[in-house]
Amino acid sequence: MVSTAEQHDLETDTSQAKPPASANERNWRFFGDVALIICIVLMLIWPWTFFIAVKEANGIQMSNKLSDYVGQHPHQVATIVTLIGTVNRLIATILFGQAVVRLGQELIARDSQLESPKSTVFGISALLAFRHMTLVWGVNQWRNLCRRRSRLAVVALLLASLVALALIPSGTANLITPVEFNKAAELRGAELDFTADDPSCKAWFYRNQVSNDCGWKPNTNFTTCLGESQMVDVLDSGRGNMLSTMEPEAGIDTTSSLSQLGGIRFLGSAKGVLPTGPDGVPAFDSLDTQGNPFKNPVVRDGMVSYNYTLAQQGLESIVNCSYNDTSSILSDAFPDLNSTILIVSSGKCEAAEGQPLLEVLQDARYPTLNTNNTMTYWACKRSASQEPNNPTYIVYLQGRGNYAKSIGNVTCTVSAIRARDFDVTYQFVPPVPGFFTSQVTSHVEEASQRPTYDSFTDGLFIGLGRIFWEGQNWDSNLVAEAVFSSGVKNFNTSPHEKSDRSLKLFEAMIQGMIQYQATYSRLIYSLGPDLNDSHPPPACFRAINGTASYSVRGWFIDNLGAQAGLLIPMFLINLTSLSLIFACCIMGQFRYTSNIDVTDSMSLMSVLVVDGREETDGKIEWNHKVRYGIECRRG
Repeated sequence: MVSTAEQHDLETDTSQAKPPASANERNWRFFGDVALIICIVLMLIWPWTFFIAVKEANGIQMSNKLSDYVGQHPHQVATIVTLIGTVNRLIATILFGQAVVRLGQELIARDSQLESPKSTVFGISALLAFRHMTLVWGVNQWRNLCRRRSRLAVVALLLASLVALALIPSGTANLITPVEFNKAAELRGAELDFTADDPSCKAWFYRNQVSNDCGWKPNTNFTTCLGESQMVDVLDSGRGNMLSTMEPEAGIDTTSSLSQLGGIRFLGSAKGVLPTGPDGVPAFDSLDTQGNPFKNPVVRDGMVSYNYTLAQQGLESIVNCSYNDTSSILSDAFPDLNSTILIVSSGKCEAAEGQPLLEVLQDARYPTLNTNNTMTYWACKRSASQEPNNPTYIVYLQGRGNYAKSIGNVTCTVSAIRARDFDVTYQFVPPVPGFFTSQVTSHVEEASQRPTYDSFTDGLFIGLGRIFWEGQNWDSNLVAEAVFSSGVKNFNTSPHEKSDRSLKLFEAMIQGMIQYQATYSRLIYSLGPDLNDSHPPPACFRAINGTASYSVRGWFIDNLGAQAGLLIPMFLINLTSLSLIFACCIMGQFRYTSNIDVTDSMSLMSVLVVDGREETDGKIEWNHKVRYGIECRRG
């Protein structure tokens, strides 16, 4: 403050209106205001533009490299986000402070035109407080502040501004922090329909039915039969079905890895499904490209985890086994061989329970090793006139040597063999390898399921016979030993005696093997026709529908109200800054009469209290009017 002795002369100097600034100065200050407005507008719109863009896109996926960095360096990402939030608050504070300075300049210009200024001591202190965003009043001054509501309102606005500025880093961080979020998509495709009743379709299936002679399909990595190279997969499928059906103790791996199908893994058995999609059997991804996120390399590479479910056609069956005193299996000496080391295994399909049985293996004769642990196989089926929609097959097993005591004669009834819709789900959550599960589609009624054509189901049991035959070696039968080892390890059964538990395991084993055979049969048909045949008619296909859910890293609005609410403080601060600048433009009409920064320390030294001190014995009060007596020049 200037001294009292100089007050009169300075009042005389400042009572005259100051001339407008020069044209050059006005231009510079006008451009300064425009730049300030542009900066404030950018600060106003960028958070909400980003917010709306993320919301409308249902999340924005970041680039793969950036996603990998976020996953590997979460603490560094948090530091960067915090820094950006702090810088954002600093910019908002600076812009708000410049708006306050401009307001002070226009107030000084207004007072210079008046004989009695309107600015007060409290008004100047309030500008100083908002300019530096701090409480400039000491504790002993709070009593005077509380005497008037208008002053309390100013203090309340200051405190609210401080809170709003303090929330800007939180709002910024909440908006720009990359997160892991889920997205969904619909999937569509097609697969062969083994229940199609179109005559042209049935004719195509019959012409291209699976042969019992093994050979490599030209230009593929698959054989054209249901045995030999598939042995390991068939046994693994049966093992997985045994463990999943019998619900063994926790901690036991019930997945089966099918190497001949590209190494895909099933929880339990495949249930006759040929899994398609990005993680199904290689070269059998029949899903449409449109709307499929797995067809987009950028989206696919950025997936952290994902799962998809497709409604596909599989095979339903019920297997019931029992011990019998007799068997339909016949064992004869090998022709022209003077040794008992080899026998010829065959069988006969005689009437059972008064119902005639039909041949399935077509008079097949299996040369079999006659060892101390030999198991033979035969299969028959009931006539179509008896069960036109649900063909029932009879499987006969017979143990020889040591197996006569642990297996004996087993008869298994495989009924209700028909196509069924399954929800086939692939789950991939690193670091655990992905796997498939097949569950019966609950919303499809059982009565709506149709049987498959008979050559398809007959082929399953022909292939099953090859597995039993090829699984016999000098020491044991691989199928029998898979059942015995599973029973010993998981259910404490004896491998040397018959038991109900062993029968249940045989049921699950046979069911799992049949289901794998159905899966591989679908694969053989899907490989395409022989060279002399045409492709399947359109009637042979059925639609596949499903959904995909995948997790990616990027920006996502998961709580609309909370995230929008945290942006409001920043919005209000910037909106206030913009309002102050517009108010200054209206008040000054771009004359730019004053260039004094009322919050600058040198400017404060020129403040004059022009009236009211006589009534308070020279003591300065909040309501005393003030005027800036001189212009301060920097430098």
